[in-house]
Amino acid sequence: MDTGKILLWLVLGVVGLVVLNVVVSAVLAAIGLLWGLITTTATLAVVGGLLYGAYRLYGLVSGNDTGSSVSTSRNTSFSQNSDFGGTGNSVDDVQTRYANGEISEAELERELEREMDDDSDFDSIDRELQRERSS
Repeated sequence: MDTGKILLWLVLGVVGLVVLNVVVSAVLAAIGLLWGLITTTATLAVVGGLLYGAYRLYGLVSGNDTGSSVSTSRNTSFSQNSDFGGTGNSVDDVQTRYANGEISEAELERELEREMDDDSDFDSIDRELQRERSS
């Protein structure tokens, strides 16, 4: 073989190896970057979940659990405004409902009587029956 051809093949081989090295390095760098983003996102999600869990646990332990008080207040307001005989939780609520025109004067008196009634021998149905009999 001719020395010029050997040098040409040698140079082409070295250039090919350099190009292959650059391509492999670029692919591995992209995979490393993607893996770094995935692990960072997973770590932040776990830390965020732990912090949220600690916040909820602190709320439960300290008695300041805002999530349960919001749902309780929604249920309370539903029972106050329902047509199924739900009563307010306090005298102020009953007076507010009367002032807003939601209940009549007779209903106001009945609701106030229920709020003031401390007799625990009867349940609510028995008290209502007793009121109807006495009227």
